[in-house]
Amino acid sequence: MGKRTHAIGEELKTQRTRPAEGPRVQGLSPRARFREAGICLLEVMIAMAAGAVVLSATIQTLHHFEERLRAQHRTIARQQDLRLGLAILEAEVRLAGTALLPSGNGLLKAERQEVEFTANLEGLSTTLIGQASPGERELRVENGSDWRRGKRVVVCAEERCEDGRLAAGGRQEALFLDYPLGQSFPTASPVVLCNQVRYYLGRDQWGHPSLMREVDQGANTLIGGVTTFQLVYLDGEGKPTADLSRITRVRIHVAVGKDQPVTKEIGLRTR
Repeated sequence: MGKRTHAIGEELKTQRTRPAEGPRVQGLSPRARFREAGICLLEVMIAMAAGAVVLSATIQTLHHFEERLRAQHRTIARQQDLRLGLAILEAEVRLAGTALLPSGNGLLKAERQEVEFTANLEGLSTTLIGQASPGERELRVENGSDWRRGKRVVVCAEERCEDGRLAAGGRQEALFLDYPLGQSFPTASPVVLCNQVRYYLGRDQWGHPSLMREVDQGANTLIGGVTTFQLVYLDGEGKPTADLSRITRVRIHVAVGKDQPVTKEIGLRTR
């Protein structure tokens, strides 16, 4: 019993003389705390470097996906411009020769990268309701209310035609020419609008190769970024020809950017 009591007393004495662990750790410097926790500055720097590498790789991946997305958007925009431009080109080439001029199919120029023709793009037509005599500037017509000033008009009778420009906007039953007629035309002679249309490979305002559309001497870009544009003219047998009077179809090859060329074959309505 005495020995056991002595042992308990020694243990209590030891606990009173042992310093508390909590206050000792709290009083340590930051560097000592790292040592107590088992972390050193080198490990922290390695962890930070690894995090920087991961962050940099993530940013590069996001940038790569962003560039791919932008490239896809540019490709889609180019293809859409190409489809719309070709639709306009096809529709207007089909109208070549609809202006009643004696040139037949209306073609004025047929070159490898340029085509020029006359056409009635707006579909405006009327007829004379009275005879038109030489020297007259007023044409009495069935309906001229939608005809704009400066537009070119053609009057025909049998195998002869005469053209002029409107000096003023048309009225319900009258069109006014800027120059008097040089010959007479009987009642019921057809009168049509005549546009001069030109497609050619040129450059836009930034100097990029583009397919240009020019109507009545006013030009604008139809398809931008063109890398290929070629025209082939075919006769009634499908053979290439340079004779304007024999051309019945036009074959178009066009490409934008790095895309594959698109081929269209257009038949002239007047043939």
